[in-house]
Amino acid sequence: MAQAVVVATPVVTPVVNVNPRVNPVVNVNPQVNVNANVNPVVNISPNVNVNPVVNPNINVNPIVNPNFNVNPEINVNPEINVDPEINVDIDIKGDRNEGSWFASIKDDKIRIEFRSGDDENSWNSSSTFKLSDFPNLPKGGEKAEFKLTREAGTMVFVGKFDGDEGFGHYKFTPDESFTEYVKSHGITNVKDYHPFAFFVSNLKKSYVEMIQRAGYTDLTSNNVIAMSSMDIEETYINSLKSVGYSNIPAHNLIAMKSLGITPEYIKGLSQIGYKDIPVHNLIAMKSMNIDGAYVKGFDDIGYKDIPAHTAVSLKSLNITPEYVNGFKKLGFTDIPLNQLTGLKSTGVTPEYVASMQEKGFKSDNLRKYMQLKNSFGDGK
Repeated sequence: MAQAVVVATPVVTPVVNVNPRVNPVVNVNPQVNVNANVNPVVNISPNVNVNPVVNPNINVNPIVNPNFNVNPEINVNPEINVDPEINVDIDIKGDRNEGSWFASIKDDKIRIEFRSGDDENSWNSSSTFKLSDFPNLPKGGEKAEFKLTREAGTMVFVGKFDGDEGFGHYKFTPDESFTEYVKSHGITNVKDYHPFAFFVSNLKKSYVEMIQRAGYTDLTSNNVIAMSSMDIEETYINSLKSVGYSNIPAHNLIAMKSLGITPEYIKGLSQIGYKDIPVHNLIAMKSMNIDGAYVKGFDDIGYKDIPAHTAVSLKSLNITPEYVNGFKKLGFTDIPLNQLTGLKSTGVTPEYVASMQEKGFKSDNLRKYMQLKNSFGDGK
């Protein structure tokens, strides 16, 4: 039972270019790229990295004018691109079927790190198994042999344990008939090292049959390993179908499971107005933990029916209702959503506006504070 490790880290990188021209145009075009990299060769646990990277490219071109008679146009057109590609085809030289193991027991699980190779061609992989899979672990520091047999092959361990820590040598013998079975069922791109990955992800013939019965008939071994590792079962696939998500591409299905997207999460979004959300927007929203409470906060202060991609932009820039209310206390009401992203991207806060007003710069146009910020920084 391989354990999936999910990393979801939104990164916001505003780039500000200041050029003395007449029409400052602020273009905030965040692109969210969710790349799920599953590598059972280097790390069988598979590491699924869902990293929405939001890059608002802010081009601010203020005219040199003490009266700031420039009307910048804020254009916020976020394009959400969530198309994770599963890549386990890193061709590392060296024999993965024999090497050293290091184990640690915690509760009812045992985590084993596999290592092999030499200084030039080495690799390592960590996987988590059920402790019940190993009823004959050597105890008391005595060296002994124990093994684990699965459909993909047999792993023989020789070593010892001192308490909950163990180490030794392993040898994996693939079941060639199982590998041929996988190939015969249309699973493509099977490499020499994949039987080891089949073993640690506990891939079974019944699982191959299930995913094909569910409609996934054109898969690479990479997809199958990732799906098996994350325990994507028929019940999960059918549960998504029950809320309108059928024929989900394998890479999106993997991303959805890795993020914990459930029918309940989808129904929760539907209850606040987000119906029939495209899969890529759904993944982006979940990756940044956008839920009903976050959206309702904006609804309570007058922002209704916020589009999904706009909600992603707001959350990626950490724009909160409290941030908006700060401007309202200064008399700035009905701020357009696209202007909010421009304000936050350029670093204009209610505190900044208040400080500029105290210094004598007063305007009822927030865009002029954006110009001021980009021309003179904090105005000190």
